[in-house]
Amino acid sequence: MGIQNGITHAFIVEFGSAKDRDYYVNNDPAHREFKDLAGKVLEKAQVIDFTDRVFEIVMG
Repeated sequence: MGIQNGITHAFIVEFGSAKDRDYYVNNDPAHREFKDLAGKVLEKAQVIDFTDRVFEIVMG
């Protein structure tokens, strides 16, 4: 399967603030619709949340 673990596509979304991101993730109707539709065709999804110029390694 390789290092990409089967992931073939990526989408990057940039937000002006954590508040904007939280609204999009939790309340935005368009995002909710996207999740509902994508869930019907995607085998798996992975979300990576990062902050510009902040680097942490989390092992888990």
